[in-house]
Amino acid sequence: MGLSNAASMAQMAASDFQNAQTIYTQMQADAQKQEMSRWKILQDTQTKIFEIQQDVTVNKAKTQDKMFNKWDEYIRG
Repeated sequence: MGLSNAASMAQMAASDFQNAQTIYTQMQADAQKQEMSRWKILQDTQTKIFEIQQDVTVNKAKTQDKMFNKWDEYIRG
């Protein structure tokens, strides 16, 4: 009976270890997926910020050109 009991305990321990390994692998996969999601959000955010900065720069230049033309028109007019 003792040998059978020991074998049963060893089998349960091996099964527990396998389950723990499976859970750990799933946790790592989830963590990697979340990290990639955060990286994508960061990239999208940086792209949007860059686009906004470009729009503001172009808009400022256009506004300055308009103001210069108005001032020039006033002086010449």
